[in-house]
Amino acid sequence: MADLTGVSWDKFPLRAAPSDQVSKNFKFYELTASETAERLLIDNRFTRVAEVRAAVHLCRNVLQPIRDKFGRFTPNSVFRCQELERALKKKRSNWTSASQHTLGQACDIEIPGMPTLELADWVAKNLEFDQIICECYDPRKGPNSGWVHVSMVPPGMGENRGKLTSYVLDPRSGKYVYVAGLKTSGTASA
Repeated sequence: MADLTGVSWDKFPLRAAPSDQVSKNFKFYELTASETAERLLIDNRFTRVAEVRAAVHLCRNVLQPIRDKFGRFTPNSVFRCQELERALKKKRSNWTSASQHTLGQACDIEIPGMPTLELADWVAKNLEFDQIICECYDPRKGPNSGWVHVSMVPPGMGENRGKLTSYVLDPRSGKYVYVAGLKTSGTASA
């Protein structure tokens, strides 16, 4: 295990050992970990240095501050290769995802016992971000229903928009829809 916390995000190497320390509390493997990829035998390793560097920047500026504030958690997802994106979204082999996860610029997180909407609100008020999506949160199903998607564009790769969105169940249509702002399922119509 090497301590790579002192390596600037924009100088981070393409390859590191899984147990190498990326920030105070996160290891390199956590940026590519995926139970779905393991189950489907998908190689979810970084293929471009820009993906690694974006994920390290996200880790140090989003994941680590959240860990510092709320304690231990494991991100649901950070980097997802195109093959994993296709598997998750049940798309054909020629489909290409535009998700920021495929660039290393996004993470999906939950904090055990903390309402998802509260986590999204804390991130919005305390961290720089490109986009926050409060996904599938329904407080009737418990505080950890859904998850928070947070993206961040690294310096020199574009601007962080500070966009707040929710992916909620529309009570009129019975389908999940994207709506502006941070909301819970069943409370906002498209």
